[in-house]
Amino acid sequence: MKGAIGKIYGEASPFEFNFVIFNQKQVKRGDYIKVWNDVDGWVVAYVESIVAKSNVRDKEIREIANGSKEVFIGKAVVLGKREDGRLKVPRSPFVPGESVFLAEDKLIAEVLGLSVDGVYVGLLGDTGVKVKLDPNSLVQKHVCILAKTGSGKSYTAGVIIEELLEKNVPLLIIDPHGEYHSMRYPNESVDGDFGVKPKGYEDQIRILAPPISPFAERADELLILDGVNLSAEELIELTGLKNPTAQALLYQALKELKDEDYTIRDIMDEVESIKHNGKWTLLGALAKVEESGLFGEKPTDLRKLLQRGKATIIDLRGVEPTYQDLIVSRVCTKLFELRKKGEVEPGMIVIEEAHNFIPERGFDKAVSTGILRTIASEGRKFGLGLMVISQRPARVDKNVISQCNTQIILRVTNPNDINAIKNGVEGITAEMVEEIKRLPPGHAMIVSPELERPVIVRVRSRRSKHGEAVSVTKPKEDKKKKKQKKSKKVEAKKEKKGFLRRLFG
Repeated sequence: MKGAIGKIYGEASPFEFNFVIFNQKQVKRGDYIKVWNDVDGWVVAYVESIVAKSNVRDKEIREIANGSKEVFIGKAVVLGKREDGRLKVPRSPFVPGESVFLAEDKLIAEVLGLSVDGVYVGLLGDTGVKVKLDPNSLVQKHVCILAKTGSGKSYTAGVIIEELLEKNVPLLIIDPHGEYHSMRYPNESVDGDFGVKPKGYEDQIRILAPPISPFAERADELLILDGVNLSAEELIELTGLKNPTAQALLYQALKELKDEDYTIRDIMDEVESIKHNGKWTLLGALAKVEESGLFGEKPTDLRKLLQRGKATIIDLRGVEPTYQDLIVSRVCTKLFELRKKGEVEPGMIVIEEAHNFIPERGFDKAVSTGILRTIASEGRKFGLGLMVISQRPARVDKNVISQCNTQIILRVTNPNDINAIKNGVEGITAEMVEEIKRLPPGHAMIVSPELERPVIVRVRSRRSKHGEAVSVTKPKEDKKKKKQKKSKKVEAKKEKKGFLRRLFG
């Protein structure tokens, strides 16, 4: 055991205590410490805060600090000790004057309830403790990743996707910006501290894109939907139809077709039979949808979207938001129906930019909202999980966020987003909120019933390549290289000149 880093002073309860720090370089805010309790033995605590004081008059503190002019005092919140598989808080208070030690990695992992073999997210604070989450709980009970732009939400999502692929979990990724296709290739700059090696997932990733996508040619396959029994709400959103007369004619046509399965062509035939001049506006709008190529007689077999150990990416780059919304709605609805019948494997649906597909009431409307709410509330019964990712927590449906048992929160500073997290995430305290505002890049707070308390994690390096933002500036050329290039040009010119002199005298 290493030497003591401090000593308890003043009043101490079974739940918290203050201690004088011997050397400020030995302990930091967020560290895990252990203290001997006469009744319960070794107990682990968390250093919640550290303050510096000068000219301390308290005799007890001065004696512990050996007369030092500057004194550092830590406040510790007691976690407890693991006994018979359960975390127990001490039954008696700590004794002032008791020495404080840094806790060992093994003891920290045991007390926090970290999985021995799970989804490896990263390292706990500044320790070497690997934070691993139970994959079954993570998938079936849903997870959300919330962060401001540039804080690493997509990078963190990629880490979890890699882990789930390693465990053969079927995945469907809704990718509005084409960020995840780079996972096919290995990461060339892996940080050795995390103990992972570069790896590409080309054999496990399949990319689909709708025919209306400008990147459709780069996809492995086209995503074609059946277009059967499209609702009035879906058609109005797709066509952008705002004319009340045209909308009324659409409802009239669908009313006539309600007793049978119908396609867009069937709707157009029904509209043509209506004797009203307003029908031409509606027919033009419906023809545009039919000609998009998104709907066809040979639709994609959606059973293949969830396959054991595979990730299917639906690349929606360059697709209009209304079409993106409809695609998510139709695909998720069909998958949920197939999962309830046991016709597809249990797995997880990853929703990037979730505020576009499950908007909070009052911000926006989306046809996909209904089915995603249903999966959030009922999916765990059928083994269909959600990973909800957003840079605007305030604009994501709070009911969906509250249904996610595991929340991974990176840096968030917007007051509205902070309030949304406080309202949607159970157990968040004022101290945790302040922590979230100050999280450095690559660090996340994980809140989960599987863990005994929220923990700060350094998200591990990805094995696969991360699709980074495009640079808008041209990198400056190195002066040394520029000079070498210039000298080579001069030499080449001289050589050419000399050759001509020799040739023509």
